[in-house]
Amino acid sequence: MSLIEHTGQSDTLHQQHYFYTSAKVINQTVNKQHNFLTLNKGSNVGIRPEMGVISADGVIGIVVNVSKKFSTVISLLNLDFRVSAKLAKNNYFGSLHWDGKDYRKVKLDEIPYHIDVNRGDTVITSGYSSIFPEGIVIGTVSNSEVKGGNFYEIEVDLSVDFKSLAFVDVISNLHREEQKVLEELDNE
Repeated sequence: MSLIEHTGQSDTLHQQHYFYTSAKVINQTVNKQHNFLTLNKGSNVGIRPEMGVISADGVIGIVVNVSKKFSTVISLLNLDFRVSAKLAKNNYFGSLHWDGKDYRKVKLDEIPYHIDVNRGDTVITSGYSSIFPEGIVIGTVSNSEVKGGNFYEIEVDLSVDFKSLAFVDVISNLHREEQKVLEELDNE
């Protein structure tokens, strides 16, 4: 069942406002290297490319294409998908991605090896993007080891079971354009 249908949530600390639109998953793949979902909602209800997609259990992906009544979503289970994520217990962040092997697991990189990482630690969105709010659950640490250098390679068990996914919520950050314009100025 959907988290929120057409309601707004205000994050007063960061002065960002999010709007959620529920949708039904009408098609998806999980067994390819580049997986996508199709949703039964489109531009006629305000869905646009670059909106985040979550379920009651966690992060799903990002809207990439939209027609009047439908939208497609690049799945977290896609080799081209990356999201900024962090360990909930200490706020250390890194880059989360799927390695194409197991639809139930992803990798979190760029966490310094001197940080205490334990099996069962919760991994959430960092909020360091204009797409996902901070604190959306991604999963829990199942394994970690130092690989070449000063960083962990962390395996994360996903909180979402993509094989049973039926309903999602599409996130609209109402201040996204203002944030993007300002960040682009910093990159010039």
